[in-house]
Amino acid sequence: MDTLNRNITIGVGVVLAALFVLAGGGGRQPEPINDPWFRQAVLENNHPVVVKFGADWCGPCRGMDAAIDDLEPRFSSRAKFLKIDIDKRPELFTHYRSGNGIPQIMIFKDGQIIAQKRGFGGEEGLKQWLESSL
Repeated sequence: MDTLNRNITIGVGVVLAALFVLAGGGGRQPEPINDPWFRQAVLENNHPVVVKFGADWCGPCRGMDAAIDDLEPRFSSRAKFLKIDIDKRPELFTHYRSGNGIPQIMIFKDGQIIAQKRGFGGEEGLKQWLESSL
């Protein structure tokens, strides 16, 4: 009976993974959004751009903003930083989000997302993520 349950679980997992990939969840980059400001500031930028999606009413977002303000000078030679309020530019968040939670942070290079992270685990965790991703 244990073998049957294990085989069923594996089969269901394989089917779900296949559906995820077929639905476009297998690391596929979203098509660039038709937003001239975002295109110029992020997608056509010659440097990597760290984009943080958040909102003023979100406590973890405010914490991440403070951490970014502290860390930006250390990483300014490696990347540009941009904060986007999802209430002011919801179409960008809807297009690029990796889920519903905020804050979300992504690194774009040559118009592509090269790293992304959801949630804020503190300044030290963000610093380590930036160091390993840039």
